[in-house]
Amino acid sequence: MTSNEWYNKGVVFHELRRYAEALDAYNKALEISPDNAKILFSKGMVLKNLLRYDEALDAFNRSLEINPADAKTWYSKAELLMGFMEYREALDAYCQATYLAPEDPEVWYRRGMGLREMKAYEEAMDDFEKAIRLYEKNYDMSSMSASEWCKKGMGLCNVKSYEEAIGAFNRALELNPVNGKALYNKGVALRGLGKHNEARLYIEKAVEIFDAKIKTNPENARFWYNKGIALRDLEKYEEALQVFEKAININPSFTKAWIGKGIVYDRIKKHHKAIEAYERAVDINPIYSDIL
Repeated sequence: MTSNEWYNKGVVFHELRRYAEALDAYNKALEISPDNAKILFSKGMVLKNLLRYDEALDAFNRSLEINPADAKTWYSKAELLMGFMEYREALDAYCQATYLAPEDPEVWYRRGMGLREMKAYEEAMDDFEKAIRLYEKNYDMSSMSASEWCKKGMGLCNVKSYEEAIGAFNRALELNPVNGKALYNKGVALRGLGKHNEARLYIEKAVEIFDAKIKTNPENARFWYNKGIALRDLEKYEEALQVFEKAININPSFTKAWIGKGIVYDRIKKHHKAIEAYERAVDINPIYSDIL
């Protein structure tokens, strides 16, 4: 088989989430074409899926040595560096991506996500707004996904622009009426406006959506976490604790699930257990040290 044939085989396995087989195919392609930046990038992505982050970073760096002008590889590297808590290096990589592809809304969206993770909410919103403007300029707005509208709305909530946030969540729900995160966060925005009864209805609907997602993929820790957040906001604390625990059992390094668990313990006045959960979160990711 040729290098390209091995690569295409890897792509198929990758799309099927058969990551070990995809990695084997990419490695065989690289035996034939060791300096192919595209294959190295794909290898990095599958290593990331396999949680082999150091090796993934090596693959991205090798790809960038060969093709330093690929913005997607730069922001993918940045996302890995965020996980390593190397925030300055991550921001440098995000900035390189925006320098290389300033008209691509995806790079601004990705950098905005990174800035939000660094808790730089105002700067993140600037990047989300830039992404929206570029979508409006370069694309039919129907090409902007429900997820992207939802992220914009969440950023607007962070700066307490609740009316604008609701507009973004409504756009997300027009595109995908069963987007649980959009339903939940619309509830959060409505609560910010003092519309508590209406907020509760949206959050309850979000729980139904998260339940449906869990039934189709019960090993997805993110689905359990999302349900836990919604249950916590509905003050169903015992259920929320059980759900956060399920997320943690699936992924013991899921920092936000530990924090979610800690917040619930705080609300039910079990402060010692809350501190234990927060300490576990900080052990995993020291960026959250300000919660202690």
